[in-house]
Amino acid sequence: MKTASVAVTPLNLIPVIPLTISYGSFDVLEYVLVTITADNGMIGYGEGAADTEVTGETQDSMITGLTSLTDELVGRDPMDIEAIMGMLTERLPSSPTAWAAVDMALHDLMGKWLGLPVYKLLGGKVRSEISFYPTIPMDAPDVMAGYADGMYKGGFRKAKIKLGTTIDEDVERVRKIMEVAPDMILAPDINQGWKDADTAMGALERLKDAPLSWVEQPVRADDLESLIEVTRHSPFPIMVDEGCHGPEDAVVIAARKAADIINIKLMKAGGLYRGIKLAAVAEAAGLPVSVGSMFESSLGSAAGMHLTAARAGVIACESIGPPFLKNDIGTGLVIDFEKMIIRVPEGPGLGIEVTDLP
Repeated sequence: MKTASVAVTPLNLIPVIPLTISYGSFDVLEYVLVTITADNGMIGYGEGAADTEVTGETQDSMITGLTSLTDELVGRDPMDIEAIMGMLTERLPSSPTAWAAVDMALHDLMGKWLGLPVYKLLGGKVRSEISFYPTIPMDAPDVMAGYADGMYKGGFRKAKIKLGTTIDEDVERVRKIMEVAPDMILAPDINQGWKDADTAMGALERLKDAPLSWVEQPVRADDLESLIEVTRHSPFPIMVDEGCHGPEDAVVIAARKAADIINIKLMKAGGLYRGIKLAAVAEAAGLPVSVGSMFESSLGSAAGMHLTAARAGVIACESIGPPFLKNDIGTGLVIDFEKMIIRVPEGPGLGIEVTDLP
């Protein structure tokens, strides 16, 4: 089997609620879809969900970069992923989301060709079901409490909450949520919003009695020393996200004891192939990992679930974009809202049928 054609097209997803975090609010998610067709007619799909603040990529830059390489991708054996990823990282440096889109399409194609789900290509399955929890976007304290109230009444007992403005505002947000959802476990994601160690420690001191599972990326991504300081003194485990892209960063994080948990996002790691490498570094260092989300469609979400299924060191998975999107492009995810679990797709490749091409 060889690749016969590669297409790169815009993919614009609409969240049910605008995704608001410390550095912006997004009512349209401007992503890309990569379609690789093999000479036997099989098709592999991949999704590139860029966050410009994190990787510097945009929808236009991904389309331009990947389109310039389509001729180099044609005629390749999809199984030669080491060589293909090497070419991509050389030709499109600092473009991990673009790499991830191609990587995902290759894994989808490989799985379909072999008649196996992608998790079989990543080491096999250690879990079939994944617990999931919703995300509460940043807003006024009463608005966030309103979201939490609805989620709590719907049966959720854990939620990710977006914080990262002032200490007073963030403490009030947590307080209001706790009033309506008293035994809900909260996973605050600061998205670098507290900036430095002093501010982060001031906030954590005031939140020390709150039911927090961990605190994600409290300081700037480029401030490793502040991250080390906060991790050393925090009353809660600290998760690094924007401050750790690929396996190279994980080596430094582990060596410097800069975080307690590593968040693997395929879009900043560069796809499943590099995501597995990152997970291996974390495992060797004794660090658990969480598989994060960019609110991808079923395609990107399924890729995160296959990684989660195949790695024992994953303690959480947030790859559940479809329930929170107005215009998912595929089917194949099985979500049980009564049990709050999502089942790993068992079909060949990513296990997603693309039904609504952009």
